[in-house]
Amino acid sequence: MRTSGDALTGERERRVRKAVADVRPDLAEAGALRPLGEGFESVALLLEPPGGPAHVLRFPRNEDGAEGIACETRLLPELAPRLPVPVPRFAFTAPNPLGPGTFCCYPAVPGDSLRPEEWHARGLLDEPGPVRLIARVLDAVHAFPAERARELGVPLQEPREEYADSERLAREHVVPLLPRGEADALLAAFGAYLGDDANFPDEPVLIHGDVSLDHLLVTGTEITGLIDFGDVAVGDPDFDLAYLWQQAGPGLVRRVQEERGAPMTARLEAKLRFWALADPVEDVLHGMENDLPDLSERRLADLRTLLSP
Repeated sequence: MRTSGDALTGERERRVRKAVADVRPDLAEAGALRPLGEGFESVALLLEPPGGPAHVLRFPRNEDGAEGIACETRLLPELAPRLPVPVPRFAFTAPNPLGPGTFCCYPAVPGDSLRPEEWHARGLLDEPGPVRLIARVLDAVHAFPAERARELGVPLQEPREEYADSERLAREHVVPLLPRGEADALLAAFGAYLGDDANFPDEPVLIHGDVSLDHLLVTGTEITGLIDFGDVAVGDPDFDLAYLWQQAGPGLVRRVQEERGAPMTARLEAKLRFWALADPVEDVLHGMENDLPDLSERRLADLRTLLSP
């Protein structure tokens, strides 16, 4: 989730406070209300009532975000006790005053959300504690019964179908923006991933779907929380390493795998490299679809850097 510095003022703040007051007037009557972060699918606000604990309010921005919060509402009460770190425990959900579906409210999970450069600057990726806990978190999420997750409405991820669709759209909209060599390299990466049956697990498991450094909350040198389960799915467990690979590098992923007693295979590395390419492609397409030219331009530059020899 991207951080945001925009102030919440006027009519939008009035609607938010009223929506909270309809359920918990003690939270809405007073206290600071400030932006906490935003992503493609939701926006988060921090509500700090005087003399009481801070609460996070997450509002879906579109139907995908609304479906994600609804899924979290059902899953997290059963998943949370199995995890080695605190996660959001919804105090309530209520009709969303800023968009579709319902919004959620929960006591703030302990810790700070840090940008990847802050993790590096603080040396957190060199500490044994965070690596050990990331391994435990992944194993605990993946151990949740997939059948029960599906009963709770967790969607089944279909990576072959989804990336085949991304390839089709990339051929039409992204490839024409690339020099020939880079375009050929991108299409070759899609072909290698999609054409190998071994890249797609026979038994998908519950995955968080967005294990990025900013979703692992930190206190001091320890991970003290995990947030943002909006992309939870039953899918390929390797995908929960994708953003760690992109943000922290292969070294961290190797150490996490060692901690889990799992091999860092050539196939896993190839999948992670492919997902690192596919991520900016999907952001470029998202920017085109939603009239966000700055996003498309920035992520196209990121893609070209990855494709450059």
